[in-house]
Amino acid sequence: MKPWNYPSLRVRLTWRLVAMQALVLLAFASVIAIPIYELVREEQGLDEEIVEHIAEAVQRDESGGLRLVISDEDVAKGISEYPHFWFYATDVDGHSVQMGTIPENVHNLLDDLPRLNSANIADIGPHEAPSAIMRREDSAAGQLWIISGGGPELRLSAILTSFASPIFVALLVLMTLASFLILPMIISRQLRGVDHVAAEAGRIDVDQRGIRLSSAHVPEELHSLVRAVNAALQRLDDGMERRQRFLADAAHELRTPIAILQTRVELLPPGQQRNQLLLDVARLTNLANQLLDLQRLDADTTVFQRVNLVELAAQVTADMAPLAIAAGDEISFDAEDEVVTVSADPASLSRALVNLIQNAVIHGGHKAMIRVAVGRDGTLRVADSGPGIPEEHRQTIFEPFNRVLPLDQGAGLGLNLVRDIVNRHQGRITVGDSPEGGALFEISLPLARRVAA
Repeated sequence: MKPWNYPSLRVRLTWRLVAMQALVLLAFASVIAIPIYELVREEQGLDEEIVEHIAEAVQRDESGGLRLVISDEDVAKGISEYPHFWFYATDVDGHSVQMGTIPENVHNLLDDLPRLNSANIADIGPHEAPSAIMRREDSAAGQLWIISGGGPELRLSAILTSFASPIFVALLVLMTLASFLILPMIISRQLRGVDHVAAEAGRIDVDQRGIRLSSAHVPEELHSLVRAVNAALQRLDDGMERRQRFLADAAHELRTPIAILQTRVELLPPGQQRNQLLLDVARLTNLANQLLDLQRLDADTTVFQRVNLVELAAQVTADMAPLAIAAGDEISFDAEDEVVTVSADPASLSRALVNLIQNAVIHGGHKAMIRVAVGRDGTLRVADSGPGIPEEHRQTIFEPFNRVLPLDQGAGLGLNLVRDIVNRHQGRITVGDSPEGGALFEISLPLARRVAA
């Protein structure tokens, strides 16, 4: 994947800024080369690279003097293309070598060349070679002082080729490395506000509505995005609130006709049809209560207090006994101790136990044995002698609208509500096999003294 197509904004910005710096440096060097060329051309006029080639062509002879070995193509090219080309080279001991016709005005300078390091000389020769350059060069023959004229003139290409020098390349590489080290830190620092907003967004949950993203730490360019997200969150909150009001209103509206229906069914003569109608009415009542439970859980209206789990479970079991008996089942209650105190919301915890008992009535089969028990360690167990729950379904039965069998009663909300209620009580619920062979649901709640501690 190309760097500019990389999904990370930090990487893309870094690559683009580094490329921009390199282009700006090259463009600046190209533009500044023109005035530099004009200045050097006026002062110097000649291309000083020829001096370097002359120094390479000068060698020592057997006696220690200087001699010219024309093996360099640039020197040979200068001799062939420039008929007025000349040069004079000398060392500190006075040994010298020359080529071409040296202007008369230059002869007076030859003895003083070792005193100079560099010089550009104008109006020194004939019209064809009016200027000369003098440079000190280190060569295989030692340190040489070379003066030359009539050779190739300085061109813009000579200035541009200097960009390939080690100094310029090292500067470009240094700037690139510095950019790769510094720019990511600068960009990460500037985008730290985006990470802050992302952390705020990660804390938004369906149970913690009303949270909005803050634009105080993000760049101004992202304020419109933050406002758009906050507006979307507001619309979601409004929709959730409308749904809650609908569920609450629908549940309350259902309870009145269901209560009237139950009263009328209870006035019917005893019999199998009356018992079946009572079961159906009980299921309708449970569904309305489940809708109310959903609304209460969403609104988080639970109030925790010290509750005797034995008394609460015994009362719920007694209230559910007529329903179980009408269905042809047997129901019993047992407690290991008379008082088991937990910190709980009595209304919601009672609804959780009602759902478990009704679940046993519906799925336990005809003439099932339902046992409700309370342990001294804060456990609440509901067991039945029905077919039980296959192990492969025990992890999914607590999901909403999930049912093991495609029954024609229930909405698949009961066990999901039970799990949510238990989680709000900082407890846990498990399902296994009962001693009678059916399902065993066990709720483990922290005792009141542990919660207080």
